[in-house]
Amino acid sequence: MKILAISRDESGLGPLAEPLRMAGHQVEAAASTAAADEALRGGHFDAIVVDLVGSADDEIAWLRSLRERRVRLGVVTVSALDAVDTRLAAIEAGADDHLVRPVDPRELVARCQALLRRQGGVLRSDVVVCGELVVDSRRREVRHGSVPIDLTPREWSILEFLVLHAGAAVTKDRLLRAIAGWDERLAPNAIEVYVSRLRGKLAGTGARISTVRGVGYRLEQPVEAA
Repeated sequence: MKILAISRDESGLGPLAEPLRMAGHQVEAAASTAAADEALRGGHFDAIVVDLVGSADDEIAWLRSLRERRVRLGVVTVSALDAVDTRLAAIEAGADDHLVRPVDPRELVARCQALLRRQGGVLRSDVVVCGELVVDSRRREVRHGSVPIDLTPREWSILEFLVLHAGAAVTKDRLLRAIAGWDERLAPNAIEVYVSRLRGKLAGTGARISTVRGVGYRLEQPVEAA
């Protein structure tokens, strides 16, 4: 998954971002809601984690505006133990889940992954099978049967995104935003290069990435939870 972590407190970003990165997720950090909006405009994300600092009026208002703009990404908020009013305000504003400090890193990872399952994503399990291809999101591993397949971080991000949207056509622009940081610009033909390399590595697995003319790509093989 690609997750956007937001905190006005610089010291609060690490405890949110590092456990998710250690679990194999790609994390972009934003130091303000304005930076978060810029990130959302420039890239694809699967979930958002918001650190509620103090009264968190700005973050609460931003959450409300997020839902008014019909942004349907799952949101986990984090606040201090005694900030009951803040927690209730976050849920009412549109947060899907909430954690209180101190946050167990394992629970943070599990709650974010649960959001995706509740949103109806294909990746309902940490391990999915696509033909003879096995994709393990928790370990960030891909295997042909029992034989590991070595993917670069961007190849992994493309495959994960296609697995999440298996059977549906995904535009090149969405894939570009899925593999690039929000402050990063890639050449339009970069995705063609990465997909070509990925196809070569997946040859013989039964997982096929087809080209949808004028649109982008589609993972043809149905995905099943292992």
